[in-house]
Amino acid sequence: MELESRSDEGLADTPVEPGRVRAISLERAAEVSREIRDLISAGHERRAWELLRTLHPADMGSIVAGLPRSSREAMLRIMSPETVAWMFRQMNPAVAARIGTRIGAGMMSTILRQLRPQLALETLRRLPTLRVRPRLALETLRRLPTPTLRIRRESGSAESQLEDTLDESEPLAHSLDEAGAIMTASFPSVGRSELVESARANLRALEEDRERFSHVLVLDDGGELFGQISMVDLALSENDTPVADIAETVVATVNMDTPVEECARLQRHYNLTYLPVEEGGRVIGVIPSESLLSATVEEDTRQMMQVASVAGEVIDGPLMTSIRTRLPWLTVNLGTTFLAAATVSLFEPTLTQVVVLAAFLPVVAGQGGIGGTQTLTLIVRSIALGELVGVGATRILVREAALGILHGVWLGILVAVVAIIWKQNLGLGLVLGVAMFGNMIIAGSVGAAIPLLLRRMGVDPAVASAVIVTTITDVFGFLLFLGIASAAISLIQ
Repeated sequence: MELESRSDEGLADTPVEPGRVRAISLERAAEVSREIRDLISAGHERRAWELLRTLHPADMGSIVAGLPRSSREAMLRIMSPETVAWMFRQMNPAVAARIGTRIGAGMMSTILRQLRPQLALETLRRLPTLRVRPRLALETLRRLPTPTLRIRRESGSAESQLEDTLDESEPLAHSLDEAGAIMTASFPSVGRSELVESARANLRALEEDRERFSHVLVLDDGGELFGQISMVDLALSENDTPVADIAETVVATVNMDTPVEECARLQRHYNLTYLPVEEGGRVIGVIPSESLLSATVEEDTRQMMQVASVAGEVIDGPLMTSIRTRLPWLTVNLGTTFLAAATVSLFEPTLTQVVVLAAFLPVVAGQGGIGGTQTLTLIVRSIALGELVGVGATRILVREAALGILHGVWLGILVAVVAIIWKQNLGLGLVLGVAMFGNMIIAGSVGAAIPLLLRRMGVDPAVASAVIVTTITDVFGFLLFLGIASAAISLIQ
């Protein structure tokens, strides 16, 4: 697909600046999307673009990405590559990431190939999802005329560049998953010995980029970080005020090779709006708030999706990607279900004598699985957010076991009453209630213990915990219910 910069009937290719448009509701966005689809179907692509270009870049991208493939390509043919790149640069990085992934590596590389290399690189780096999808990034970069993205450290500054050959010895994911890949080397700064007037002048010199920053950095003569000045303090201070008098301490800094995950943690924990990047004791760049937000959203999303074993997948992405993501874990889960089935088969004589027991097997196992997953999700989230610092494992296990006891008492009584009323069988109700009580205690304890144990072993608890916890609660639920029933079968019959 070739993208061209064309103009019919005097219609400008460039969209309206973001500062001149207003937000629209989801309902209005859906309405505009339907109008654009109808116009494209009728062959009025230019009228569709005229409607689209009046929207905010975030809405433009969402609508374009949601169009059917043929309509999307027709719309992108109207937009020049520079306009598409502008759209991505104006978006929130988290939104740009999702939309860039939905457009796909093939179409993105077609767009990037027609841009200047530096503009292509800036656009690619604007799509932070590519940093956690190295295969997609690698595929995109391979299709560019100069296909390698690496981080070069020279003369105390960081410069990202496209190189002529693909260096397989340096994994792409390593560079793209570090602070150096999301920082900007252009940031507002002022010398420690200067006045507020100079700080304001330096801020004005950044032109439109100045809106990305919440602070001006104060540097020593050697480029070392001395402090920071908030925009509020800068606005309220007199021009002849020494910047050293109003500078505050910088809470946190990172290095070029600091993992993006750690940058996201610092942002959450200290409520930061930016992060200075240092190398050799000198400030070489800044990670602005938008990139920090993007990194935080990505990390939280990754943790959430890994719990469900669908990390790296998008809702309308390639089928093969979804298969590679889901099928291995579905296969593992199938093996664990056979383990649960084998547990049930041990009690075939009991089930033969009291067939009604089979109807209640999903009740005990399912409730235990839900209870374990609740605890598991809480623990994984706490690990990801760093909330377990200083909290001992014993304390967590005791708390969750106590919670399991309380849940087990209530649910055990409730399920026993239901069974007694439904089947008119007091013995069945007692067996079911005791089994539910025991499995809820196991669910709470195992749901807390497994992710903590996996973390100590160096395994990501978000990846493997769910399958293990569900298997344990199923197996022990069946063992408890059928074991107690076998021992008290005379009360049930």
